[in-house]
Amino acid sequence: MSGEEMDQLTAGLKAVAADLRRVEAPGRVEERLVAAFRERQTPVVPRVPEPRRAWWVPVAAWATAAAAGTALTVFLTRDHPAVPVRQPARSMMQLAVADPGADAEVISADDSGFILLPNAESISPNEEVDVVRVEVPRSAIVALGLPLTEETATEKVTADIALGADGLAHAVRILE
Repeated sequence: MSGEEMDQLTAGLKAVAADLRRVEAPGRVEERLVAAFRERQTPVVPRVPEPRRAWWVPVAAWATAAAAGTALTVFLTRDHPAVPVRQPARSMMQLAVADPGADAEVISADDSGFILLPNAESISPNEEVDVVRVEVPRSAIVALGLPLTEETATEKVTADIALGADGLAHAVRILE
């Protein structure tokens, strides 16, 4: 094909294209064509319904966890004896205001001057004893027989406290 023939062919095709611009396919043909095109482009996937969640699944999970926790607690605590709870030491103020009564016992180990506190167990001769020196207001130990006046109420008094092996106070000795 020569160049002149090509030019004629190009001019003819342009004329046909200009005539066809005014011509359109009917609407139903266009709709069918677009629908067929879309069918080929996106495959239709059947919709799967979502499974319904059962209400009992979380309840069963919590019940299983509670049963496992209970079983673990029983397993870990069986064969272990209960440990007795040690009573906290009573405060010095509570011990000092206790009324020893007329028949207060005095510890007779070399007549050291200790006054046995009320409701305190006697110290056995072989028991280990710790003596702690404290300063307390005179008004706190007036129940042990220390004289108290208005002027001396705020004075500090030195006292020795005999503590048994259990850590509780058993006796008091007042030092002037």
